[in-house]
Amino acid sequence: MAGRADTLHNRAKLWMARTLKLDHATLHVHVGMVIWVACVLIAGDIGALWPLAVVFAAELFNELLDRLREGSWRVPDTIADIVNSVFWPVVLFALARAGLIG
Repeated sequence: MAGRADTLHNRAKLWMARTLKLDHATLHVHVGMVIWVACVLIAGDIGALWPLAVVFAAELFNELLDRLREGSWRVPDTIADIVNSVFWPVVLFALARAGLIG
């Protein structure tokens, strides 16, 4: 079952990259922002913590599936993927919490 889920996961990522004509890093930025914005809209509060937690959880789950598919962990790639996925959500969350936006 894990192999099938992984195949669907990988196919979905490849489809999004091809369809949107985005490289791997840019895809992480956009998907992280889409998840965060959707959660902020549901929360009704740009300074809510749980939308940020959802982005982190989704990215960590993505990295776990990548790890299972590839069979090894490439720490520099994983760190870059996490940073790309959460950077702007963290910045916007911090600005909201500081009262500068929102």
